[in-house]
Amino acid sequence: MQCAIPGGEQASMGVLRGFARASLIAATGLLIASFLATPAFARKINLKINEEGFTSSKVCGECHVDIYNGWKQSMHSRSVSDPIFRAAYVMAFFKTNGKSPKLCLGCHSPTTRVTNNYDLDAPITSEGITCDFCHSLKEVKFTHPVNTAVMDVGRVKYGPNKEGNVKIHDIKYSPLHRTAKLCATCHEYRPNGVPVMTTYSEWKEGPYAEDGVQCQYCHMPQSKGQIATGVTSDPGEKIFGHNLAGGHSISQLKKAVEVKIAKVVRERDRMTIHVDITNSGSGHRVPTGIPSRKLILFCEVRAVGGKVYKEKIVYEKAIFDKNDIELIHDEDIMLGRGVTIVKDNRIFPKETRKETFIFYLPDKKDAQVAAWADYLYEPLVPQAIEMRIEMDRDGKISLH
Repeated sequence: MQCAIPGGEQASMGVLRGFARASLIAATGLLIASFLATPAFARKINLKINEEGFTSSKVCGECHVDIYNGWKQSMHSRSVSDPIFRAAYVMAFFKTNGKSPKLCLGCHSPTTRVTNNYDLDAPITSEGITCDFCHSLKEVKFTHPVNTAVMDVGRVKYGPNKEGNVKIHDIKYSPLHRTAKLCATCHEYRPNGVPVMTTYSEWKEGPYAEDGVQCQYCHMPQSKGQIATGVTSDPGEKIFGHNLAGGHSISQLKKAVEVKIAKVVRERDRMTIHVDITNSGSGHRVPTGIPSRKLILFCEVRAVGGKVYKEKIVYEKAIFDKNDIELIHDEDIMLGRGVTIVKDNRIFPKETRKETFIFYLPDKKDAQVAAWADYLYEPLVPQAIEMRIEMDRDGKISLH
């Protein structure tokens, strides 16, 4: 079955009931005992894919054990059950009188682009960004507001490795799966022409694209593992990581930026602090993704006696609606209610921003200086909470 599916919005009045069912399915987990993938057991079972539609990740996991286990730990596998998404999803549903599921699920459960299962009552829908969606993807066409996925759903599976056939399915080599264009399926979103999410474009226009460094190099690095347990036996075999660490990963965030105090100047009661902040580890701007995410650079001075002085600089993309009100909730941003980008001072790949902070404190007093960067995201779950992660820090002692 082949089709090209654009994005859009569509009513689905049974979606909330279906959403509860999907949550129950997700809560039970996607558990497969490891012995199911052993060669001895694999020969005794008759694995069967769905040649007329999408195949469950559970079936994939019986042979592709290492890859499946990585995917299970990813946010892709939790893209429907994630409580942050669920809260925004419900709000979007009510704010649009039930017209939002097609837009939201087009990326959070992209099999719906083919199945139209917006009530979330099909098991495959609850799997989120499941194996068979990406490996049935033939091409990505750049369209607005959502890019179009050209699909070939059935027996043929597309991927980055050599072509061939195995008993359970056919294999088709796909150059697309080795490029960042694959990620553009969902990581680029321009409702009404407004560049809301531009992670792919940020990469495309930056130095990493020029050097041929793809998204997969950082987000799907290769490591030792078997592509198919019991089928391949090369002891040096490597697989692409499928945990897809990104903005939700503390280790990934800590690699993204570097903060350095370049110089501290004391002139009587005036202290001038020069701080460099560098996007050293991201192939896109920092922060990226949904504009409600922010990067905050703090500079702090602790004077003798305990008095603390602190200033900050916020790096963000700010979107305003037609009434000149900033959109701060994810559902409002994603529903395309923004009309203007009022501010976008996010840091480009490999860029160093040289910032200056000035403080006034008593002359001839020793002080301790610190600078650090926090990643800030305040989702509705269902009320706003602060999620702050220190990304890097530097410090110096300034003596009078």
